[in-house]
Amino acid sequence: MSGAEGNSSSLPLAAMRGGLVAEALELLSLGRLGRSAVRREVMLLIILTWFGLGISAQFSSRAAPAEPAAASPGATYTADLNYQETDEVLVSRAVGVTFQTAPFPKEPALPGQNVFRGSLLWGSRPEQALPFIWDKGRGRLFLDLNRNRDLTDDPNGRFASASRNDSQSFTNVHLVIPTATGNRALRLQLDFSSYQGGSVGVSAGLCSYWQARLSLHGKEWQFGLVENVPDGTGSVSPQYLLLRSWAERQRPFHLTSATPDLCNFTKNVFFDNHAYELDCRYVLGQESPKYKVTFKEQAPRLAELNVTGADLHRLILTAKPALTVVLDEPAETVKLPVGRYSLDEIWLRKGETEVVRLNAGRVVVDEQHPANLVAGGPLTNSVEGRLQGDALLLRYQLLGADRGAYQFPRPDRQHPPEFAVFQGTNKLATGKFQYG
Repeated sequence: MSGAEGNSSSLPLAAMRGGLVAEALELLSLGRLGRSAVRREVMLLIILTWFGLGISAQFSSRAAPAEPAAASPGATYTADLNYQETDEVLVSRAVGVTFQTAPFPKEPALPGQNVFRGSLLWGSRPEQALPFIWDKGRGRLFLDLNRNRDLTDDPNGRFASASRNDSQSFTNVHLVIPTATGNRALRLQLDFSSYQGGSVGVSAGLCSYWQARLSLHGKEWQFGLVENVPDGTGSVSPQYLLLRSWAERQRPFHLTSATPDLCNFTKNVFFDNHAYELDCRYVLGQESPKYKVTFKEQAPRLAELNVTGADLHRLILTAKPALTVVLDEPAETVKLPVGRYSLDEIWLRKGETEVVRLNAGRVVVDEQHPANLVAGGPLTNSVEGRLQGDALLLRYQLLGADRGAYQFPRPDRQHPPEFAVFQGTNKLATGKFQYG
């Protein structure tokens, strides 16, 4: 077996879009401390505010071991996923745009300056283009929802932005986009930005997904799919998998920063001690479209993984070519399919507080030797100090039992970790760390 063998080469997009904070830095001017004070015995006292709640940095709870359930190879389960909306942008991408200088045959009165006309390109087919007018000066957007090049007859295609700056966001945009598998109803946030030289960029953020209540082996799950924003080919496919206990369905998830509830979509998944092959099909029904997902139970070869660490909430591991393993509150010994895994995400949870370590290395699980993995708590506040010219550079990290750095997916920038520097009992300096 091999434990953490360096850094993983792939980082799930579900956890990297927010640019998580890896460390906090603070520069102290040595002019007011004196170099002799730094070179003599200096004690660093870290005030434990990394939770923003002033609580101890020691995680200590452990979930009771779970009994592995026997696989039932060949059994199939089917779920119909329904369309859902959220106020949060789940995924986003740049949208192709063509511009025109001539007015549309019919368009609203536009008395202001800085008016841009054109079409948003969701694919290569002409019917996928969506004419628009961006009235930047008044923070308005007009969409030709029925695509007849009349921008006065779409009452639901008028949107306003609170900003009048170079970047403006338009929310709660409902579109129907033709794709190869049928019309797709989407809720989007459209962001328009103008740059020097008169160029304009547009990005679309997806604010809708598909989900169902799923019952497997006596447990209730919220299972869902997040699709991609239609690309230049006009295709739409699952990009992320939503998986969590049904009892937690009201908890918000934050895909644009990080969340333990979603992972990259793969055709094969292993969770709750069972392996499944997924078949996902978009179906146009008479009343409303659905995603029909079939779970076909598999019986892969399993081997043991010994896990050491406190307050482990969820581990997400991936193996090529297309397998995702989700381990919830892993006991000291768990079984999972044989393979070479990237340890993509380690999530710890205590109350409402979550921390995560990304790209935590690799682990090999085979039948010959039990694999060992150290992860999670207890967590320790750590500060490294070094001289940089006339300044003392302090670097703060929150280290786990694996000596890896854990991060807040959504750090409280109003209450960063604080420090005080003492020489004996004489306080020399205090301050707060900077994220970055």
